[in-house]
Amino acid sequence: MQDPRLRLLAVVALSITAFSGLLGAMLAFIWYLACSGGPAMLRRSWWPLVAFVPLLLVTAALWLTGIDWFSYFARLGVVVLIAIFAYQDQKPGEFIQVCAWALGPRLGFDLGIAGEMGFSSIRYLEGEVRRVRQAYQLKKIRVGVRSLLPISTGLVFGIIRRAEDQADLLLARGYDRGGTACPGFIPTGRDYLSSGIAVFLFILCFLPVREFFILIQ
Repeated sequence: MQDPRLRLLAVVALSITAFSGLLGAMLAFIWYLACSGGPAMLRRSWWPLVAFVPLLLVTAALWLTGIDWFSYFARLGVVVLIAIFAYQDQKPGEFIQVCAWALGPRLGFDLGIAGEMGFSSIRYLEGEVRRVRQAYQLKKIRVGVRSLLPISTGLVFGIIRRAEDQADLLLARGYDRGGTACPGFIPTGRDYLSSGIAVFLFILCFLPVREFFILIQ
């Protein structure tokens, strides 16, 4: 989706729909398969699936305690998939544009620049993990439990150094608060169709369909 505003609308509507129940999760999952292009993005880069690790741990705890784990996993799993799609489809600069468009040049710009810094850190992590894997493959070293600690330590220190550099850069440029962002959005017909279907599924999920048919009879 090219218009980040319509993507945000679709993501919010589908997340609420998926979390509402199993029917909503099924409808949102159908949208994910048919309208998002998310499966193709995952084939190109599968590492965001690590977001499922905390979900699997909580699901295992629910299963061990005898609580209904399937509904929790199905609903939250679809929410995570939609969040992964939103992250992979998002392009640099879109978050600050949406925030400035929705919240104005002061609060919107501040939230937008904070969000862009967060997204850039995630992309930095993605690139570093890819380079570490390539280095280990070239040296024919297996990535095991022993190597995870130094790898994760290096990544954490790298992010901290990067955050310090970004803070120094903002300070050197005299950033105080607020700013100017000139958002430009080019929605396509596919964007309108995908977001419209998402809103329709949201309404359909919360529409009292059974009561409607009872009244007709």
